[in-house]
Amino acid sequence: MNLVVAFEAILVVCCLISLNLARQAFFPANLFWAFGVVTIGVTATLGGFKFAGYGGVEPYHITAKHFAASIGIAAFALGALAGLFADFFIRFYWWILLALLVVLCASLLLGHWRFSPTIQVGLVGIIFLVGLVRLLSSGMLAIYLILGVICLGLSDVAVKWLALNTGMDPLNIYHILVSLAVVSFGLSASRDSWE
Repeated sequence: MNLVVAFEAILVVCCLISLNLARQAFFPANLFWAFGVVTIGVTATLGGFKFAGYGGVEPYHITAKHFAASIGIAAFALGALAGLFADFFIRFYWWILLALLVVLCASLLLGHWRFSPTIQVGLVGIIFLVGLVRLLSSGMLAIYLILGVICLGLSDVAVKWLALNTGMDPLNIYHILVSLAVVSFGLSASRDSWE
């Protein structure tokens, strides 16, 4: 169990690194990237406490995990779209932020913030498509974006296979892949400086 706590701590450190990288993106794209990273970081922190033996945080960890997998991924998708449509986001960012804040508050109050797996896959697909489009103009930014999506996808579908072939605990492999995804998204955001 202490090894799982160590991997949760590594994920928290990767979130801090990614948060520092994401702040280099233009406003408001940096807010979307940062929000997604913070949701994963909070989940990892609560997971660390849970696996360290503090069972009282388990309900909070489950809620945070669902929140990160829904709203956090949506924030990453918005960050990717903000980079692709930078002119639009720069011109109308107050209206966009206000509308998204209203939608988020409404979804939280009404309890509809937990997306179905289909919507989650669709959001990751949006990030992937933005990465493919940006390959034409933004080289390394797009590669980091696509690498992050690949790591997120592998963390969902290939953990058991990787665990069988490496002998590692599936939970630790999951944490490694999410850590790589978070850092990749941070590197992508850091290269997204609109001029």
